[in-house]
Amino acid sequence: MPEAAHHPHKVGKRSVTIAIISNSIVGASKLVAFLFTGSGVMLSEFIHSIADTANQLFLFIGIERSHKPADDSYNYGYKNERFFWSLLSACGVFFIGAGVTIYHGIDTLLTHTESHFSTWTITVLLVSALLEGFSLFMAIRELRRIADGENIFKYVRHSGDPTLLAIIYEDSAAVVGVGIAIFSLILVNLTGQSYWDSYGSILIGLLLGVVAIILMNVNREYLLGRAVPKHIRKKIFTILSNQPVVDEIHDFKTIMITTDGYRVKAEVEINGHYLADLILESRDFRKEYESIEDYNDFIKFCVGFSDEVTRTLGKEIDKLEEVIEDEVPTVTHIDIEAN
Repeated sequence: MPEAAHHPHKVGKRSVTIAIISNSIVGASKLVAFLFTGSGVMLSEFIHSIADTANQLFLFIGIERSHKPADDSYNYGYKNERFFWSLLSACGVFFIGAGVTIYHGIDTLLTHTESHFSTWTITVLLVSALLEGFSLFMAIRELRRIADGENIFKYVRHSGDPTLLAIIYEDSAAVVGVGIAIFSLILVNLTGQSYWDSYGSILIGLLLGVVAIILMNVNREYLLGRAVPKHIRKKIFTILSNQPVVDEIHDFKTIMITTDGYRVKAEVEINGHYLADLILESRDFRKEYESIEDYNDFIKFCVGFSDEVTRTLGKEIDKLEEVIEDEVPTVTHIDIEAN
């Protein structure tokens, strides 16, 4: 079973905590560098770090709230809260990170704001890259553990945790953004033209915008009730089809309650002959037939037989659900209806 199933509360939490701490330190150092140099790209990087820190706080809140137990108001629990707070985080990246950064870059470009190059600024950016890279490394390592041997690119495409995806995308954008910032400042120093600083800010903002749109779409899919990955749907359907009690499957639906928790709903046509054979094995119908003396005895037999059919059908459906849960442990809710 994947690690996520063993420790659901810890999934993503470690990576988010590391990201919050590293981005807070990075943001503070970038702010100091901006105050000393007046660099627009450094201000963009500071805004980027602050936006990332705030967004990762949203992710942390989502993780905490998603593990509230089910109650009368929310019978399936609060697991979708993770997607809601992840969506808020993505919106923060778009409006605060991308929007403010692009606006500032355009403003400095139009006002011809001077930018000052210094080795201290480059040092701050390099340290930032190291911290962001460490946070990214920890998120990828956690994703590998959750994927439980599956190719992480395939896992991300099919059922990646949006919390970890947010950390990975944001930290990747942060590392690339630092590279853009360093390159922009080097161009400013070599050419003496401050507009390279503005171009760097705009490019960082566009990068954040792309990341935000990707994350928004991922969380949108989960909130709308995304079906489980195709290969898992096929596996569950095959398990149902191969059970002797199932004659036909008329309706089959799946939904991802969480990234590692699935709900399955199926309407099945019961194989009456198989059910009758099970009942015949458990009762001596000849003896019961011979004991019927009048109409009241016949009614009593019919009532007992109806109870037997109901109990046998219930047991077979329970067995069917157990088989699915054993074969696909991530199925946490199963609704099988006899058609």
